[in-house]
Amino acid sequence: MYLTTAQVLVYVVDSADHKRLPLAKQHLHQLIQEDLHLPLVVLANKQDCDGAYGITEIHEALGLSEVGDKRKLFLIRTRVSKDGMEVPTSIQDAKDLITQLVSITG
Repeated sequence: MYLTTAQVLVYVVDSADHKRLPLAKQHLHQLIQEDLHLPLVVLANKQDCDGAYGITEIHEALGLSEVGDKRKLFLIRTRVSKDGMEVPTSIQDAKDLITQLVSITG
């Protein structure tokens, strides 16, 4: 219902919450079945936390190799500053990418 007019799916996961990644994978795969061509941007958040999974581990934990060859897929490491005042370059890069994807598909 929510994806019928979407131009891109942005999915944020907590890289440090290992216990909930299987549930995150389940929900993600349910969402992407709705539209096999919808671009997917996965933001692996909390990369600055101790014990956070790296990009390769997030890719494996979410089963991103199973999303299909027809879909644009982007996996970006992100973090948010403690005081919320600084915007990390990864967040700005993600914003720029999402803006570009929306302008292409829109």
